[in-house]
Amino acid sequence: MSAGDGPTRPVVLVAAAGTFPAEVLRELRAGLEEEGVPHELRPGHDDEPDPTALAHRVARDSPLEVGVGLTERGIAVHHGKLPAGRPVAVDPEVTAEVARRMGHDAARVVTGVPLKLVTNEDHAVAGDGARRT
Repeated sequence: MSAGDGPTRPVVLVAAAGTFPAEVLRELRAGLEEEGVPHELRPGHDDEPDPTALAHRVARDSPLEVGVGLTERGIAVHHGKLPAGRPVAVDPEVTAEVARRMGHDAARVVTGVPLKLVTNEDHAVAGDGARRT
């Protein structure tokens, strides 16, 4: 990466687009911090309503190859080497509780610790579409 292309320190990139409660972003960041993984906030664009596409875009720019997309439609965690439509995890609920768990899971993709993925099987789904219990 050349200067100006993006971060050079190892970080998970978080992109947020749209309108949601401030506590959601705060809890997402807290989940990453609790796992000891640094992150950097990137602006999303309001014309990017799909959290999976947003997460994939920033994952490809992340030195750790992990990105989180947060929109009014949900929260997604993606790895830069996965196909665009196959996130690690996605949840359509945009709540503080879900955001913290997704922050933990993004960090755990980096560290190799098992994911927290599902607390309510009606919502959180692994990127392969399989429900985790």
